[in-house]
Amino acid sequence: MKKLLFLFLLCVNVFYIAHALLDFGLQLSMEWNILLGLLFITSLFYSIIHLLRSKMYPLLSIAVLSLSLASLGWFTFINFLSIVMG
Repeated sequence: MKKLLFLFLLCVNVFYIAHALLDFGLQLSMEWNILLGLLFITSLFYSIIHLLRSKMYPLLSIAVLSLSLASLGWFTFINFLSIVMG
């Protein structure tokens, strides 16, 4: 169950980074932005807790941790730019 959750979180993070880098032309609404922000924060904390408590799937946990940190950073940067530029 944990492995499937990590794979789902990994796919979401990879999709968001690919969307940001390749610009698929998808416009995300405010609800999707809130959902993705909460998902990135949740995946970040979940992977940290899982990495500290369990020794199962450490590479998958590190991958989710690094990708969720990158996704959250990009998400914050883009939203900051949209606020500053109006």
